[in-house]
Amino acid sequence: MSAVQPEVQQPAEPVSSRPGAVVRADLVPSLGVLCVVAVLGPPLGALWSWLAPPEFVARSALAPTPGGVLPFVGESEHRFDDMATFLLFGLAAGVLTGAALWLFRRRRGPLVLVAAVLGSLVGAWLAMRVGLWLAAAHYPDRAATGAPFPRAPVLESAWVIITQPFGVAVTYCITTAWNARDDLTS
Repeated sequence: MSAVQPEVQQPAEPVSSRPGAVVRADLVPSLGVLCVVAVLGPPLGALWSWLAPPEFVARSALAPTPGGVLPFVGESEHRFDDMATFLLFGLAAGVLTGAALWLFRRRRGPLVLVAAVLGSLVGAWLAMRVGLWLAAAHYPDRAATGAPFPRAPVLESAWVIITQPFGVAVTYCITTAWNARDDLTS
């Protein structure tokens, strides 16, 4: 214990100037992002059910099941069209969501990205369910009549829901990499 010089402590750096995620401050906005992005799914599904082309079919004795239906020539391609339409809508919604979240400058970071990806996954699932439900309601099954009829658009794989979260993640990560600042501000 010498009395030569007292030890001088450096003032601590303020918390707001340190880069990194502030979990408590980002948690509530991230939950809001998750909910808002998920709510955008049903309108996307409604749009898909309105724009996806139906497949025109007719009852046929050549169908693999008794009383089954076969598509008209060239109509079976609409199964691909239905899926491609949903994929493109999901990708566009994901890219636009990722860009819009990046433009929201108050909160940026990994929690917002995770919330956006999870919200878009839920939203894409809701879009798929609502879209299929609305399409089935719009094009009832009329196989019993014997006349040709339009069959509702279908999605033959549930994997189509990953395109929207993929679009969000890629867009948000590209804009993050493009930003030169460590604290993710513009």
